[in-house]
Amino acid sequence: VADFEARMTDPAQAAEFVDQTGIDMLAVCIGNVHGTYPTEPRLDFDRLARIRQAVDIPLVLHGGSANPDEEIATAVRLGINKINISSDIKDAFYQKAREVLLNLDLREPLSIYPPCMAAMKDVARHKINLFNAAGKAALY
Repeated sequence: VADFEARMTDPAQAAEFVDQTGIDMLAVCIGNVHGTYPTEPRLDFDRLARIRQAVDIPLVLHGGSANPDEEIATAVRLGINKINISSDIKDAFYQKAREVLLNLDLREPLSIYPPCMAAMKDVARHKINLFNAAGKAALY
């Protein structure tokens, strides 16, 4: 736990880093991790609010998969602008693939992959709406 705390983003250091580098986005650690979580995720919203006050650039959450929807919605309200959810999308694909492949007669990728891709798209669509990002692609 102490090691993980040391990796959490310090708001003052974040501000100094932004000032010194001129970066245009900042990936923060507020309790998030890449990939799947070894334990239940708990985002530190107080830390996020302090980071948001300290810097005036878009904030990125690497490791937004497996977080409860309420946590992600709160993170967006508090200033997260980009969220990586690769593990959620891949999980949807492979869970559906496992289900589809129970039919041992299927051999053709065109029979196997479309429902897997549809499951992946459903998760992506849900997350886009959760992130309050629907219809905003033209902004980028």
